[in-house]
Amino acid sequence: MNDGVKAKGKGRQQLVLILMLFSLPPLAAYVAWNYIGDHGAGSTSNAGTLVHPARPLAFNALHNVKDEPLDVKALSGRWTFVIYANAGCDEVCKEQLFVTRQTRISINKDMKRLKRLLILDQMPDESLSTLLAEEHKDLLLAVSNPSASALLEKFQGEGFGVSGKQFFLVDPIGNLMMFYDLKVNPRGLMKDLQKLLKVSQIG
Repeated sequence: MNDGVKAKGKGRQQLVLILMLFSLPPLAAYVAWNYIGDHGAGSTSNAGTLVHPARPLAFNALHNVKDEPLDVKALSGRWTFVIYANAGCDEVCKEQLFVTRQTRISINKDMKRLKRLLILDQMPDESLSTLLAEEHKDLLLAVSNPSASALLEKFQGEGFGVSGKQFFLVDPIGNLMMFYDLKVNPRGLMKDLQKLLKVSQIG
């Protein structure tokens, strides 16, 4: 009888533990989100602009340059810089690629926690393909298509859009949370990211 009660109690404890483990990622994201909004990147020292409320995203409608579904698993559980550009990638695009690459390198041991995604409006031209292969090997490349219209709408709002004038930060559970323009101070961008990485235990 006692053995049965003990076994049942142990099973209940294991179930509670499993439920707690599954709840940690969204709970951590919620804490990070509210901390940044009240005390960090949403305060007077922020370099980026907070997108509020959070906008959940689905990148599975995107395709790679081989016209295959994008490998969204590569983004899961990672902070992600998202850049929009045309197939030629103008100077603005190249500057955003440079800034995000250098920021990723600068976080050193946390580099694996940050991914970069470039979304083009059509297949890249030869010069861009060469540039990405030589200087941005860590970059995940996607091409927009009609099925991605719902995703594109999530990146449209007051002061921001998919014109390529801003680049974006997406959290590890897939929420659009912040955007930056070209005037961003690299040090400020770095501080925003460091705050998020420190507060959040996911990604």
